[in-house]
Amino acid sequence: MAIKTVPSRVLEQLSTTASIAPNNFKFKSLSNWSYNISTGCLHGCSFCYVPNTTTIKREIDLEGKASIPAQWKKERLAGKHWGDHHWGEYSLLRSWDADEFRRSLTRAQKSTEVAPDSNRAIMLCTTTDPYQQFSIPGNPEKAKLLNAAGEALVRNALEMILKESDLNVRILTRSPKAKKDFDLYKRFGNRLMFGMSLPTLDDKLSQIYEPGAPGPQVKLQTLELAKKAGLHIFVAMAPTLPDEGEKELKTLLTTLAKLKPLTIFHEPINLRAENVARIQAKAREVGRPIRGEVFETRSRWREYAFDQLTLVEKIARELKIPDGVLHLWPDEDLASRAGFMKMKTEAYEREFQCSTLPPRKEAEASRQWRESVEPWINYWHNPEERISAWPGIRAAKWK
Repeated sequence: MAIKTVPSRVLEQLSTTASIAPNNFKFKSLSNWSYNISTGCLHGCSFCYVPNTTTIKREIDLEGKASIPAQWKKERLAGKHWGDHHWGEYSLLRSWDADEFRRSLTRAQKSTEVAPDSNRAIMLCTTTDPYQQFSIPGNPEKAKLLNAAGEALVRNALEMILKESDLNVRILTRSPKAKKDFDLYKRFGNRLMFGMSLPTLDDKLSQIYEPGAPGPQVKLQTLELAKKAGLHIFVAMAPTLPDEGEKELKTLLTTLAKLKPLTIFHEPINLRAENVARIQAKAREVGRPIRGEVFETRSRWREYAFDQLTLVEKIARELKIPDGVLHLWPDEDLASRAGFMKMKTEAYEREFQCSTLPPRKEAEASRQWRESVEPWINYWHNPEERISAWPGIRAAKWK
């Protein structure tokens, strides 16, 4: 099946070099460092948080380095961030400099500030996809050059990490292009884990939430090939979608369990900047209604997030997925007692048209927070406790 592409307007390679840097992840247990080959991503996932945390802070700088359309610049001057609004329409590759990369690798290798849940890993990639497909109608030669440059950025880095360090590597992608590098992955042995993001098995929903990425079946096939090749695999079941309930989530988890991955990471969609607007616009374009009401208020989103996290946890127990395989990512905002109580109050108001929790209901909610929710949140937010699996070090045993 051909890789889906989205209409792309800004595809270039900048002089800025690609290097390894601390990623400052919270609560993810993915890696300590990141290596990002590009600013922007052609997969254009509508839920993505990256534009809000990276690109929009660099818009002016990028306008001086790349051929950013005049209309985009006008949008920024009018208060509308093109980095967010045009997510999926630009990918600005970095350049390869072996000496600069080696210096960044040496800094990582010698670093004593390593997160306890990071598995001393470098992740490709955290703010983009390491295996994007560049497609430029009318200019196949430029597309060919950009694809070759992107592939070289990945392979050059992996070769040097393999030969000149003992650090681990985590690959996370949505693209079957990764198959080209399975030979190189295998040379890492227990030092590398390969994973794919697979939030849904529904092609239509995939078109809304990850419009420029390959479809679910292509990603599943790539994971199966990776498993057959003897690679250590994981899955990011992230983010799961409000449009899918217990039946769909159980089917997805059952499908993933057949692959016996070392880890299944899970989170629901989190609210970030313009991502809700992007999701709703894409849904209109595809012509499929979505459960947009869960994003209407912070409390409605909390209900959805808590429900999906606990539902996936319940399904994993029913499927007898070994302890330590499922790894949840509850957002930092869910750790607010005040937010939890407000969520309970608003839910009661919707059902009974009363804006105040009765004393008995308030006491129940307070006890639920104290005895159940807060300890659960504290566990997943404690890097000392919830370190994720790594081959040869710690891994759950599948039957």
